Amino acid sequence: MRDMESWNHLFQPSLREDNGGLHAQEYHVVQAISPFYMCFPTRPCAWFITGPGHLRRAFPSDETKLQLGIVLHLEDTSISTFLPVTDYPVNFIHLEKPIHHEEGYVIYQFTTNLLSRSHNPQSLEPPTNLIAIPEYHAHEEAAHLNYEIATLHQRVLEKVYALPPLHTWENKWCTLSCGKIEDLSWSEEVEKAELGWSEQEEQNLVTQ
Repeated sequence: MRDMESWNHLFQPSLREDNGGLHAQEYHVVQAISPFYMCFPTRPCAWFITGPGHLRRAFPSDETKLQLGIVLHLEDTSISTFLPVTDYPVNFIHLEKPIHHEEGYVIYQFTTNLLSRSHNPQSLEPPTNLIAIPEYHAHEEAAHLNYEIATLHQRVLEKVYALPPLHTWENKWCTLSCGKIEDLSWSEEVEKAELGWSEQEEQNLVTQ
């Protein structure tokens, strides 16, 4: 696990009204899939919860389901596992309201308190404020939302269960793709995701 003191040092300049004065170790560590290195990028893009850590994944109770107001420390270690890099995205977020219900997932908005990719933390602008939480782990506060078709390229296995979208190193038949991985740096991936988000925002303004 990365040095919490380093993260706290970055939080300190504001320790902070917008995150309630929390320290890094007070965020629940959760494995997630970031919107970078996706086979089929979407606009807007989203993070995907894969395993809520010590909050438990299997048969969660109402007390441990993810709900509005919780603070999460998202880590996408899959990038350093499957690519020849040591860094991976880390996002400290404050979960906000559920806004959309797709097959397998409930889509929540969130506020980013800190997004970084480095062992020496540096704050980045987040490319999205959306996160997809598995339906079985979403709180009943999302029960009023109607089902919609899948729009984020999640792999739907059942109406209430889906897998995250494919990465650039995956294909439909095996975990590791034999094909060439697109040679983009992490910063270029961030720019690509940010561009998709800003274009979607412009489109929304035009249609309003």
